[in-house]
Amino acid sequence: MSDAEPITRVLLPCGGRGTRMLALTHGAPKELIDVAGVPALERVARECAAAGIEHALVVTAPGKEAIERHLAPLAGTPGLPRTISFTVQREARGLADAMRLGREFAESGSIAVALPDNLFDGAMPGLAEVLETYVATGTSTVAVAEIAAADAARRGATAAYPGTLDGDVYRLSAVPEKRAHDGAFDTGGRASAFTAVGRYAFTGELWEAIERADRTRAADAELDDVPVLRDLFARGRLVGRRMRGRFLDVGVPDGWREADALLRAGA
Repeated sequence: MSDAEPITRVLLPCGGRGTRMLALTHGAPKELIDVAGVPALERVARECAAAGIEHALVVTAPGKEAIERHLAPLAGTPGLPRTISFTVQREARGLADAMRLGREFAESGSIAVALPDNLFDGAMPGLAEVLETYVATGTSTVAVAEIAAADAARRGATAAYPGTLDGDVYRLSAVPEKRAHDGAFDTGGRASAFTAVGRYAFTGELWEAIERADRTRAADAELDDVPVLRDLFARGRLVGRRMRGRFLDVGVPDGWREADALLRAGA
């Protein structure tokens, strides 16, 4: 067991445009899309609370005031974090830019990050799986899910992450470039492949990694998470966690339909 600082705070990034989901959301925040009777963001907030998270910071964007209207009254109620606060990312400048807004919230210490368009259906809360590996290794941890070729069309166009399994720890051998948002996941001709999915647990090393990534990015480039993950990986300070729960991508229409049907059937 490591001496990793316990994580009780989570950042929930909700600044994306949600263009892939417009046919279903009709311009409403994609994070509030109904999944088996519960908005996706609320499901993730409940997952975080079940994983021991006490305080949540939601990063929204202009025009997404409905997120605060829905979630703020739930703070401190059974099954939700004790406090839920909000801040606005004025421009969609990338995931790491959104994460940077949480530095004061985290007091420059450790923090979890949970993306609202990724859900997990399993015996253990998704974030709890990642926190388990974070505590055991004392290292920043990113969730990885194994995706079969037959399921690739229902997953977003993320990159395949090479590595090897050591129990549930996924020893990364590289952090690949981010793929374009259009299309779907590609296993590269293999029966299955691993990809990073939307749960993270970071040590306080995150904040300087973001600043280093910001200093080296092109002037017109977003400040995304991949350069930050690459920075931590290069320093030997990043591992993956193989997710046991079934990964559901509600950020793409086919994935939302799958999740809605699966979770309704299990309700």
